[in-house]
Amino acid sequence: MDVHDAARRALSSDDVIHHGIVQQLALGGVGADIASSGVEVAGSESPAMGSEWDQSATSTEHRRSQEEARERAVKETEAALEALRAHVPDFEQRRSEGDAALRDAERRSMLAAGGAVTVRRQAGVASVQSMKGVVDRAKTPIRDQDLEFMIFWKEVTATFVERWGTMTDPMGNTYTRLMDNPCGDRNMMCGYKQWIPKSEFLKLDKNQDGVMSREEYEKQYTASRLAYDDGFKTGVSFGSIAGNGSTITEAQWIENFDGTQAIIDATVKDPMYQTFWTVGSVNTTGKRIVPGGNASKEEERAMWEPWTQFDQMAGDGRLTRSISGLDDSNNNIYIINVLVRHKVTGEYAAYKPHILQKKTPLYKAHQVSSTDYNVIIGVCSGFGAIVLVLVFALIFTRNKRLRPNLKIKRANSPGGGKPSSGGTRRKSGGSPPGTRAGSVVGSMVSA
Repeated sequence: MDVHDAARRALSSDDVIHHGIVQQLALGGVGADIASSGVEVAGSESPAMGSEWDQSATSTEHRRSQEEARERAVKETEAALEALRAHVPDFEQRRSEGDAALRDAERRSMLAAGGAVTVRRQAGVASVQSMKGVVDRAKTPIRDQDLEFMIFWKEVTATFVERWGTMTDPMGNTYTRLMDNPCGDRNMMCGYKQWIPKSEFLKLDKNQDGVMSREEYEKQYTASRLAYDDGFKTGVSFGSIAGNGSTITEAQWIENFDGTQAIIDATVKDPMYQTFWTVGSVNTTGKRIVPGGNASKEEERAMWEPWTQFDQMAGDGRLTRSISGLDDSNNNIYIINVLVRHKVTGEYAAYKPHILQKKTPLYKAHQVSSTDYNVIIGVCSGFGAIVLVLVFALIFTRNKRLRPNLKIKRANSPGGGKPSSGGTRRKSGGSPPGTRAGSVVGSMVSA
């Protein structure tokens, strides 16, 4: 198994680089002492590490064979390390550290014979043990109880604003663009998913005549690029859209464009800005979230948590955690990622980063429908009828006149007693004795 195969088994890029350095050290002069000391070299089938390194061989031809085998093995290691250059952060720095370690080992090999053998043998044994450690860690089973998790976040609002600009709401306020939002009448409210297709069309329409010709299209989408990307949705091409014509409009381009998400992803994963999908970048540039999920709390309170401390989604059992405390004053955009740590081997791994946008709460006038209009009219009509009734009642009460109400009351005799049955009979139409013809008692009462 060569170093590249071991790299694929290793979980950490640091171990990959170390593996390559260890093999270089072994091939650079300590291999003979390892073989003579009876130490088995795990994970390597290179002829440079086999029996050909027997110190008892003294012939010139055999020594030449040994040297050639060593040179071939070194070249193979160099090629394997070169293949990892694009996939390992800070590769050059780590490679230079490895070269320094190699030069130091070579320097030690030139010491006096008595001490040199001991030093090289000790270095070789330590290197082999390290190589065995890589393999052992790769073979260690992954169990849920051995894993711990921590959530990290990083704000990238400035990156998006720098590349895609801002939006303006109806009140004239400027904010970071939303991921997905209608453009409106003046294209002032376009979200990223609406603005990117427009921006791409403007770049392709070189003469700015409002249509894209096939010639303009092919300048950007060359034959080599068309092999993996033509800019359109599956099953759609420039010819199928243009038909018998030779141009397509902006509306046709926007409807069939399929590169929006790839452009957004490239903005987040641009290594010129951040590499938030690697263990090193997440751990050094990300901010840690405390167990409660509040991102505004002090990072010192954050800790590694087992999976049992997280919520789980019904059905597939994925772990979830609610996050709060992120600023939302400017449609802020964040990258969220999770690191997992193996408690037994000490290895780390990063999950796939996710983009999160905290939308700023904005006032929006309610859109009144026909049903709403009918309700408003009914309520106003009923209220108006009640007001009219009250007004009429008030007017009627104020205009009402006071008129006299007369009551005729019979006056009693001066003595206060009833007339006796034997008394003088009163003439018809006469007045009672001792009184005038009659008295009228009146009072003004209201009707």
